[in-house]
Amino acid sequence: MRLLLLLLTLGVIHVGFSQNSIISFREKLLVKSNINTQNESFSIQDNDQSVLVNANNTYRLEVAANYKFLGLKVGFSPSSKDSDFKSKFLNYQLNIFLDQWIQSVEYRKVQGFYQDNNLNALAQFPQLKTTSWTGTTSYILNNNFSLKHLLHLTEWQRETAGSFVPSLNYGFNRLSNTINNQKIAENSFDISIAPAYYYTWAFKDHWFISSSISPALGLRFSNEKTNDTTNKNTFVTRALDITFQFGYTSETISAGASFNFDSNAINKKNTQSMVNDKSYASLYFGYRFNPPKFLKQTVETIENKIGL
Repeated sequence: MRLLLLLLTLGVIHVGFSQNSIISFREKLLVKSNINTQNESFSIQDNDQSVLVNANNTYRLEVAANYKFLGLKVGFSPSSKDSDFKSKFLNYQLNIFLDQWIQSVEYRKVQGFYQDNNLNALAQFPQLKTTSWTGTTSYILNNNFSLKHLLHLTEWQRETAGSFVPSLNYGFNRLSNTINNQKIAENSFDISIAPAYYYTWAFKDHWFISSSISPALGLRFSNEKTNDTTNKNTFVTRALDITFQFGYTSETISAGASFNFDSNAINKKNTQSMVNDKSYASLYFGYRFNPPKFLKQTVETIENKIGL
C-alpha cells in the first residue's frame, strides 16, 4: 500500500511538472511584428556555369495576429532604394493550431528579378513572376516541447526539451515570364517530407536558446508551356533548413532573433541541377493582451460550431 501511494504521488508530481512546463496564451490576443533579410533568388547551375537571379529587396516586413486556434500573417517587402529597378513581394499565411498539430496555408507572389553576376551589364526581368500556394502539416511528438513558443508566440516553454516534428509540405507553384513577346510559364506541384528536430534550452526563467535541423526529400511534377509546346517532367527535390534562435519570453511580451540557412536543390539531369543556398537573419517582437469582445465572441462561436 505504501509503495502504491508513493507511485501515485510521484505520478501526480510528474503530471504537474509536465503541465507547468508549457504555459498556454490561447486566451490572449498576440500581435507580432517581424523584420528579416530573406530574399527571393534563383541560382541555376549547369556544369561550370551559373546564373544568379534575385529580387531587388533588402528586407521583409511581417505582421501577425494569433488568437486561440487561429493565426494570420501578412508580409511585404519594399524595394531597395539604391536601385531604380523595383521588385514586388506580398504574402498571406493562415495558421491553425489544434493540440499537437499545426496547419499552415500560404499565398506568395514575387515579381521583378535581375541578374547581378554580370559585371558588364545588369540584366533585368521585370515580367518574371513567381506565384505559389503552399501548405505545411506538422505534428509535435513531445508534449513537453512547444513549437508554438518558437514560431507563433502563443505558448511559453519554461523547461528544456526537444522533439521530432515531422512535416508534410505541399503546394502549387507558377513561374512565368515574357521574352520577345513570347509567354513562358512553368506550373509545378511539389510534395516533400521533412523530419525536423528541434531543441530548446530554457534558462534564467525567461530566456531561451533553440536550434533545429530539417532535411527534406520530395518530388516536383512540372509542366512547362511555351506557346503551343508543352513539356512535362518529374524531378527529385532536396532541401535542408538549419535554424538558431534565442529570445526572451514573459506573460506579456516575447522578443528575440533567429538565424537561418536554407538550401534547396532540384535534380534535373545527371549534369544539371538548380540550387538555391541562402542565409538570413530575423528580429521579432510580440505583445499579448486581452482580445476585444467582438473577436472573443466570434471565435468562441466558431469553436462551438466545429466542436473545438
